[in-house]
Amino acid sequence: MAGLWRHADFRRLIAALGVSQMGAKVAREALPLTAVLVLGAGPMAMSGLTVAASLPTLLMALHAGAFLDRVRRRPAMIVADLIRFLVLISVPIAALFGALSIGQLVIVAFFVSAATLAFDIADQAYLPGLVGKEEIVQANSLKEAADAATEIVGPPVGGILVQTIGGPFTILIDAVSYLVSALFLGRIRADEPRSTPRAEVPNITHEIKAGLSVLWHDSVLRPLLYARFIRTFFGGMLGPFYVLYAVTDLGLTPLQLGLVVAVGGAASLLGSAAVPKLVTLFTAGPGLILAFAVKSLGLACVPLAGHALGLGPYAAILLLIAQQILADGSTGYFMVVERSLRQRRVPAELLARAGATTRLVNDAPIPFAALIGGLIAEQIGVHAVMWIAVAGYALSPVVAFLSDVRRLNRI
Repeated sequence: MAGLWRHADFRRLIAALGVSQMGAKVAREALPLTAVLVLGAGPMAMSGLTVAASLPTLLMALHAGAFLDRVRRRPAMIVADLIRFLVLISVPIAALFGALSIGQLVIVAFFVSAATLAFDIADQAYLPGLVGKEEIVQANSLKEAADAATEIVGPPVGGILVQTIGGPFTILIDAVSYLVSALFLGRIRADEPRSTPRAEVPNITHEIKAGLSVLWHDSVLRPLLYARFIRTFFGGMLGPFYVLYAVTDLGLTPLQLGLVVAVGGAASLLGSAAVPKLVTLFTAGPGLILAFAVKSLGLACVPLAGHALGLGPYAAILLLIAQQILADGSTGYFMVVERSLRQRRVPAELLARAGATTRLVNDAPIPFAALIGGLIAEQIGVHAVMWIAVAGYALSPVVAFLSDVRRLNRI
C-alpha cells in the first residue's frame, strides 16, 4: 500500500477521483431539489429526470466499451470530465438569468450520466496499465476507500449548501470539481499505449460480441455476473422504498436517517480499506461468497426493523444501523475483489468492453425492478415486498457457491 502512495501518477489519479466524487456527492440531491424547489416540478417531471439519467447505460454502455477499447483511456476521461463541467455549469448560469427549465435539467441529467458512464468504464480499464496487475487489489481498495470517505462527508455538506446557497449554485461546486479532476488527470505522466492499431477498420458489432464473449467463457466471471444481476434486480426492488419505509413506517426523523446512512459510509470505508488484509485471510472465492451472504443478512435487517417496533423505536434504528454495517461493509469488500478479478483475468485490450458489460448488468435492471416492486407493493404492501427482495437477494451467494467461484483460491 505504501508503495502505491509513492507512485506519483497514481496519487494524481486518486486526487482526480476524490475531487470529482466529493463534488458529485455534495451535489447528488441538488439536481432533483432544484427541480422541486426552484421549478416546482411534479411527479412526471421527476420521472423524466430519473429516466434521463438511466438511459445512457441502457443505450450506450456496450458501444462505449467498444469505443474505449480503441482509444487511450486517460484522454477519454479528461474529455468526460470537461463535458460534465460544461453541462453542469449551464445550470447556475441559466438560473442566474432566470432561464432555467425542466427541459434543461433533463438534458443535463442525460449528458452528465453519459459522461459519467464513459469515465467509469475508461477508469476501470486504465488502472491496471497504470499500477500493474500485481498492485491492482491495493489500488482498487484505495479507490473504494476514497469513494466511501466522500460518501460520509459529501451528502451532509451538500444538504447544508442546498439550504444556504440553493441547488443551482451547489451544482456549480460539482461542475468545478470535474474541472479540477481533469487538471489532475492532465498531470499524469505515464505513457499509455493505444489498445488497437489505428489502421484497423472498426467493426462495432464484432467488438461488442468479443467483450461479451470474454465474460461468458470465463467460468468465474460468468457466475459472478449472474450473481450481480440478482443483487441488482432484488436490490432495485427494495431500494426505492427504503426512505419511505424508514420515515413513515419506522418513524425516523431526517436527522436519524442521515446518521444511519453515514454509518453505512463509514462501514464501506472500513470494508474496502481492509481488503488487502482480508484477501490474505480468506481465499478469493469463498471470501466473495461469504461477503454476498453477509450482505443478504444485512438486508434482512430492514424488514426485521418493522417487527422490532414493538420493542421501541430505538430497536428499529439499531437494526437499520446493523444493516448499514453488514451490507455496506461487505459491499466495500466484494466490489474491490470482483473488480480486481476482472482486471486480472480479462486481457487489457478487452477491459473497457468487459467493464461496460458489467455496468449494463449492474444498472439496467434497476428501473424495471423498481416498477415491479411498486406494482407488487400496491397489492401486498411495502413490508412484504422487502421480504421478497431479501429472499431473492439471498440467491446471489447460492449462485456463486454452485459455480467455480467456490474453488477460486486467489485473485
